[in-house]
Amino acid sequence: MNARDPLVIKIGLPVIEDLGIKLYGKLPPVVSEMVANAWDADADRVEITLPEGPITEESAIVISDCGEGMSYDDMAKYLRIGRKRREEGDGLTKGGRKVMGRKGIGKLSVFGIAKNVEVSTVKDGRKNAIAMNVDDMLEHATGQMCYEPRVVDNDIDTNDGKGTRITLTGLKRRTPINVDGIRRDLSRHFSVINGGFRVAVNGTDIAPGDKFRNDDAERVWRIDAERVVPNRGWTVSGTIYAMKSALDADDVGLTVMARGKLVQKSTTFGVRQGDKYTYSRITGEITADFFDEEEDLASTNRQALIWESEKGEALQEWGKCKLVDISKQILADRKSRAEKPIRGDPAVAKWLDGLVPAEKKVADKIIGILAHGDDFDDGRKIEIMQYIRGSFEAQAFKEMVADLPEEPDSARMPDVFKTWDLIEAREMLRIVRGRLGAIEKLAQLVDRDAREMPEMHRYFLESPWILDPTWTDYRHEARYSKILSEQHPEDGLEEKDRRMDFLAIGIGNTLHVVELKRPKHRVSAADMNQLLSYVDFVKSKMGSHPDSPYYDVTGYVVAGSIPEGPVRTMIDEAKANKRYARTYEDLMARARKIHEDFEKKLVRMDDQRRMSA
Repeated sequence: MNARDPLVIKIGLPVIEDLGIKLYGKLPPVVSEMVANAWDADADRVEITLPEGPITEESAIVISDCGEGMSYDDMAKYLRIGRKRREEGDGLTKGGRKVMGRKGIGKLSVFGIAKNVEVSTVKDGRKNAIAMNVDDMLEHATGQMCYEPRVVDNDIDTNDGKGTRITLTGLKRRTPINVDGIRRDLSRHFSVINGGFRVAVNGTDIAPGDKFRNDDAERVWRIDAERVVPNRGWTVSGTIYAMKSALDADDVGLTVMARGKLVQKSTTFGVRQGDKYTYSRITGEITADFFDEEEDLASTNRQALIWESEKGEALQEWGKCKLVDISKQILADRKSRAEKPIRGDPAVAKWLDGLVPAEKKVADKIIGILAHGDDFDDGRKIEIMQYIRGSFEAQAFKEMVADLPEEPDSARMPDVFKTWDLIEAREMLRIVRGRLGAIEKLAQLVDRDAREMPEMHRYFLESPWILDPTWTDYRHEARYSKILSEQHPEDGLEEKDRRMDFLAIGIGNTLHVVELKRPKHRVSAADMNQLLSYVDFVKSKMGSHPDSPYYDVTGYVVAGSIPEGPVRTMIDEAKANKRYARTYEDLMARARKIHEDFEKKLVRMDDQRRMSA
């Protein structure tokens, strides 16, 4: 051994315990300190070998790099506790990197997870190695306040490449190491891991996907030198992700980097996670080098910033505003996507266009509530929206919706519709009873063999549902009624066969052409043939109107009776071509039965609800 000063660590017992054993009790921050040392040594690659499976007495953790390595004299500097590396020179490595190390205590971190440490290093073809034991170190620190590591190699010639290898044995843990978890944790400790500085764990390089899985991202925000406060040189850069699913609690929020290394684990900057916004899917990484330039505002183990400072308060306020703004954007995006299937339905879109602003505001709230109901698929939501459209005219429904919370994701769909069921059932009961009265009015018209064309015409315009009780949203298309009358004048018909009038009723995408006959009229073959010509004519006119919402046409002739024989056969065959003959008695009987049954059911439901209330 050359005659030179021995390698020593001058250190007190409290320092070893407080800055090593107690401060660094977990593997990720310890390995991170070793990786940071490799960066400061201008290494372009770090190899980390972790034991897999159960931990035994023989298990070892090895961190090796291909950096500049250390000479014997360099080792002496390395062992100095409290060495302020950044004050040496201009705070840059020989390769021009910003030095990560600051306080010179990272070397003690290894004693938080292992009893034995061996440091082997090669520089300029010469190898030096030392071995340390934490128990020996504590014993010497108690009495002599200094500790001499055991020298394994002293400036021996070697053909090994330059670099440093640190071997940890006598591991203090017995539970298996989550290798993938360590790889991911390291990826989040450093923003400098890339093509110029590669880190591998058990032979697998850490990749960008280990930090943030971009395939799981719903949206990404890039931040480029954004000022934290005006008129100061404090800027922030980085990337923020909104993930498709909720994250683990430790991953929620933004990590803060300085000089390429973690200085603050994931944080939401103290913003309150309340009713309005959720941050469970927001993650990302920002770089705030201004935090680590002139003074040390990071805690000793580099896991948290010291927020009680001018810079800390400024960054926290910036972070709060940024997260709130991003949360608003996320909610707006999700709201738009969730509502798109409902708003894209042609019938709903047309209905919305016809609403006045005050009504549209109520309708928008309904759509927002419905869109955020996880209990229904898109098809079911559209069906429910059709139901709501039928209820929308009821003032009670509008008042109920107006009382709901403004934030749609805070309202539960089942509760909303349970509340409305009672209101709507009673409203429907009123409507059904009104329809039963309308059916009796038609019976009176039929009994009188009503000859006054305007009266029967007006009745069917007001109550086209008599043709089909399922029709709730209908439109009278006067244009088609007019062109039919002009194309098919009744001057040549005998008095008894003259038409009462045409009706054209629009239901959805289908136009229904209805010819009303007097209640004493019997349907004839000529009526059915004439109905076919009406339908064909309307189809031809639909083609000449590009703005028409209709794609199909059906035809009805309504009269007093249908004779048996050839005419009946003709009518049955015409159904295949969507042409129908109906009698007033059949229409009334069908509508009466449906509405009477509905009335009984609604009364029963109302009674049951009253009893359970």
